Amino acid sequence: MTNRNLFYLLGFVVLSVSISSCATLIGGSQYYAKVQVPNHPNATIEYKGMYQGTGEATFKTSRRNANKFSVTIKEDGCDAQTNNFTQRTFRGWAFVGTLLGWTGITNGGIPLPFGVVIDAVTGAWWKPDINEKGIIKQDYKHYVYQINYCGCDGKTTTANEQKRTSDSISDKIRDLKKLLDEGFITQEEFEKGKKKLLEE
Repeated sequence: MTNRNLFYLLGFVVLSVSISSCATLIGGSQYYAKVQVPNHPNATIEYKGMYQGTGEATFKTSRRNANKFSVTIKEDGCDAQTNNFTQRTFRGWAFVGTLLGWTGITNGGIPLPFGVVIDAVTGAWWKPDINEKGIIKQDYKHYVYQINYCGCDGKTTTANEQKRTSDSISDKIRDLKKLLDEGFITQEEFEKGKKKLLEE
């Protein structure tokens, strides 16, 4: 390798490290994800196993992994629910801006697309796909994830069924007591009937 080539290589490395490209500069390699859980203000939100907030949370995440975005929602007495978002799209305008504005030319006339290299390394030219259900774009750096949390649905149904069963037993015991009071059954028959109902 000649001294001139070595000089260009070192210059490229220094330039790549010290200067941001278009996509990295406008939007960065991360974006803000706002996770909302409508109608569940007490539901906790976890991202990568870490607590982020209750009911709603905003935090930074990597553009590169916009297609691997996963959050877990939990609420006391309900089942945990993990939502995975698996789509991302290319930031075309940012790529074009990087290609046109952040490409150098060597003395030999060879294009040096250091901006494209930086964007590729940082993942800055990716973004969440707003065509995926639940994702809403606020601006180029802020995206909303609306979660339809169903972890409490089965629990609520079970609780309602238990209440209905309890009400039904109470009604039957009251009917037995009325029969006892009116002399249609004996105390012993009442106690036996009551015990049977409570054991069901």
